[in-house]
Amino acid sequence: MRELTLGDIRKQHRVKQEVVAMALCVTASGVSKLESKRIQDVSLQRAAAYLAALGGSLKIEVTLPDGGVVKVGENISA
Repeated sequence: MRELTLGDIRKQHRVKQEVVAMALCVTASGVSKLESKRIQDVSLQRAAAYLAALGGSLKIEVTLPDGGVVKVGENISA
């Protein structure tokens, strides 16, 4: 099974690479390089900035061994 990429998310929401590039202050080539990586290989801050450019957000929830849940910020920002 193929892993979901940031590019897949962008394409599903019909956002052009150029729009993401402008929001991230990089070139379309830079966006392409970012999209070629597995999501888990992209820093949380970079992924959050990318998703914000699409109009989304990144939230992290950690489940502890005792079953407790910790939310790491309501929203990870760039």
